[in-house]
Amino acid sequence: MCENCENIRLVKLFKSPREYRRCVEYIKSLVDGGGFELVEGSCPLDKAEDENGCWADDIICHVIRCGKCKQVFSCRVNTYRGGGSFAKGR
Repeated sequence: MCENCENIRLVKLFKSPREYRRCVEYIKSLVDGGGFELVEGSCPLDKAEDENGCWADDIICHVIRCGKCKQVFSCRVNTYRGGGSFAKGR
């Protein structure tokens, strides 16, 4: 990891939908800021939830990569049963 990604705020376990939503907003800010790139996703970051509050799928995953050192971070959530995380690696 490098100075660009060493302070990433990771989440061991999403305890609520609100916590997951905040994490998606955080990830969008990292990508929009230009220091990270979205390399994989089960849906666009801004489409994880629609205007009616329905999730895009039962399992939603997004993978971002640091633009400098290429370290990968994954966000996964199970919208049906709950849980998920934002962690280093795939």
